[in-house]
Amino acid sequence: MARQNTVEREQLEDAFQVFNQMSGQLVDSYHQLQTQVACLTAELAAARSEKVQQLAEKASLANRLTRLLETLPAAVIVLDGHGLIAQINPAASDLLPGITTGDSWHAIYQHHFRSGEREPEQWLASGRLVTQTQRSLEPDSGKIILLLDVTETRQLQERIARRKRLSIMGEMSAQLAHQIRTPLSSALIDTTHLSRDDLTRQQRERFSLRCLERLRHIESQINDMLAFAKGGQFELAPLSLQELIIELQHGLETLCVEQNGVIETRFDVVNDLIINGNQAALLGALMNLAVNAIQQAGPIHLLITLQQKENALQINFKDDGPGIPKEHQSCIFDPFYTTRPDGTGLGLAVVQSVILAHQGKLAVKSLPGEGACFSIVLPLPEQTATENEFAVRSTA
Repeated sequence: MARQNTVEREQLEDAFQVFNQMSGQLVDSYHQLQTQVACLTAELAAARSEKVQQLAEKASLANRLTRLLETLPAAVIVLDGHGLIAQINPAASDLLPGITTGDSWHAIYQHHFRSGEREPEQWLASGRLVTQTQRSLEPDSGKIILLLDVTETRQLQERIARRKRLSIMGEMSAQLAHQIRTPLSSALIDTTHLSRDDLTRQQRERFSLRCLERLRHIESQINDMLAFAKGGQFELAPLSLQELIIELQHGLETLCVEQNGVIETRFDVVNDLIINGNQAALLGALMNLAVNAIQQAGPIHLLITLQQKENALQINFKDDGPGIPKEHQSCIFDPFYTTRPDGTGLGLAVVQSVILAHQGKLAVKSLPGEGACFSIVLPLPEQTATENEFAVRSTA
């Protein structure tokens, strides 16, 4: 009996010891849990404070962007993935009356923009001139459109250009009067000789030819002056490239006879292209480049090539003349700059004016002793370029 009591007592002591150990572990776990809860509470408070600050900053940024859109002078139009207007600013409502959110941008474009225009600067039906910029809203669907009214800027540029042309015309008039006086005096003298009764037939013909030559020279100078004074102010209309080439070839035939030059043409086009331009102005510019090359010293061989490159038409005038010194190449398109004693310095200036009026580019490459190459690049209408690209694929 005593032994049984001893065993029970030992078991109770062991159980009590185990209980004390478990109690200690629970106390330690409780303290650790309290510490973790305190840390998590502090971290949660810090995260909450940071989140509140970020939300406040985003709200402030959204408010600033909203105010910016409201005060921005450019029209801002946001489209969703279906091409519907999701957001506009007051400038867009002023520029495009009647536009509202939910409208189809395609319908708004058809109503307010003039048809057939795809240039960086486009005319509205209201008579305003705008530039259009589009950007995707990736990774989200839709895009944003920015329309900037440049009507007043264009008008100011035209006024400045007009004043500059008037200033140049004053200088031009003085120089032209000086240059016309010499051939005019010679023509008057030859005309006076024609009234003499003692002239032989050969002498009369010689005086007549000299007089006619002087008068043609004067006419050429006046035509250059008038073409430059117009500054590219002429109407553009669809014209056939084939008809332009035919007229150019006829003019080149006459030029070869008059200037004793050799002109070779290579026109590589798939079909008859339609370009937007003024036929008389373009023909005059092309003939002017040919005359400029043929009138160099010595017999000249001029190669004229024409080819389509993507959505543009390139025309090259390459001669085997003496070339153009590098220091002169940056000045040859300036008005009144010439290296010929009888030149007016307006020929190439007129050519550049015409090409720029057709939204084209004019460039020159030359090395002394190796000739010169003048390159003209004219844009093709979008529809014409697409049709010709299809014709090229069909031929292939």
